[in-house]
Amino acid sequence: MVPCKECALCCTYVAVGIDAPTTVKRATDILWFLYHEKVSVFRAVEGGWYVQFETRCRNLTGDRMCGIYEQRPHQCREFDETACEVNATDEGKYFHTPMEFLEYLERRRKKLYRVLVRKYVAPDQVLGARRNGNGQDDQAP
Repeated sequence: MVPCKECALCCTYVAVGIDAPTTVKRATDILWFLYHEKVSVFRAVEGGWYVQFETRCRNLTGDRMCGIYEQRPHQCREFDETACEVNATDEGKYFHTPMEFLEYLERRRKKLYRVLVRKYVAPDQVLGARRNGNGQDDQAP
């Protein structure tokens, strides 16, 4: 187990729960997040979705300690280091780029993917050209 004093990863980002991409609107919301630098999206094993902003806590000291430990917010007090992503046994799925998210949708939500790329994704962002049976490039959906 990696103790907090050696890691402090949880003090380098903010994660907020978001709706799963079950509609085109929700999927475009996730694309919008991923168009921004230092923003990622995480799908937890149990199915929860989160947008994550890479940003260091102002109170994290150079030695990975909390500068306001006695006055830290409830969010910090309730954090369980045994369940953090460094020590947890389950793994979720991170999306750091729109392409990673589109690939996920293409595999897992084919109908949603087709609607999304038809209307809301620039052609140069659509997954690589598809190959048809004779080796020629097909247009992406």
